[in-house]
Amino acid sequence: MFTRSSRRWVGVTVPALLLAVAGCGVWGNDSAQGTPAAAPLPSLSVPASASASSSLGSALPPVGEAELSPAVRGKKVLVVGDSWAGSFGEGMAKVASGGNVIVNAGLGGCGIMMPDTVQGGKKPEDACLKWPKEWPQYMKQYKPDAVLLRTANWDMTPQSFDNSGVELSMEHVPFRQRFFKNMGRAIDILSENGTPVYLTNAKIEDSWKNLSLKMNDAVQQVADKYKDKGVHLLDLRAQLCNDNGCPPVLDGHKLYDATGHPANWSRDRLATWMLNAMFVGSPAGTTGS
Repeated sequence: MFTRSSRRWVGVTVPALLLAVAGCGVWGNDSAQGTPAAAPLPSLSVPASASASSSLGSALPPVGEAELSPAVRGKKVLVVGDSWAGSFGEGMAKVASGGNVIVNAGLGGCGIMMPDTVQGGKKPEDACLKWPKEWPQYMKQYKPDAVLLRTANWDMTPQSFDNSGVELSMEHVPFRQRFFKNMGRAIDILSENGTPVYLTNAKIEDSWKNLSLKMNDAVQQVADKYKDKGVHLLDLRAQLCNDNGCPPVLDGHKLYDATGHPANWSRDRLATWMLNAMFVGSPAGTTGS
């Protein structure tokens, strides 16, 4: 389901400055091949605010936005979480303009859970266990205008805790309880001084649909619980999927690379959509606002 390989982000970028935080391990089970190109993308955009459990309709998903608003200028964004977070941080650094600073601390093979083991007894990377100490340092050092916290893919991985030797997943109550606890701890750190925190859900995977749905429900619950602390949910599912599924190709573009992460075209459009949602006026287009 999930595999480790090497993927690293280094990072602060002005436009783009990159804070170097190395990590390894990627989530990569999406196929980006074998599907014919769909019709051109529609001009109409799905709001970031669509409920994570709502019907998406049959229209082609928008896959982000093409143009960064001129209002996204002189902003600083801290990106933390898994390899998809790191990928979005790369995209933000690519599309950022006007002296925006992207601090990319996304780590491949890392989530929020701080486990003993993952994926059948493998020890987690040491870097995956350091976020309670490192994220407060990043907040103090960089003073971001917004934070993207994203672990929705890696934390679908089975993991064990408290020397139990038994790997659980989002389908198990103790796993979900630990997820809620650790997300609350992370939000306390990242929302310091009123900094808005943006979460994303995950696209629905046919091969592990139940896990995807439970993860998205859990992320929605976190966003709802902490909305008064400035937590918002970016509905990534609505950007990549419709009620018929999540196409791997749109407008002649493969949406995913060989590791299952967003390919450059889709990554950059999604990063543009995220930055626009964070900084164009109020966070309209997000839940929890």
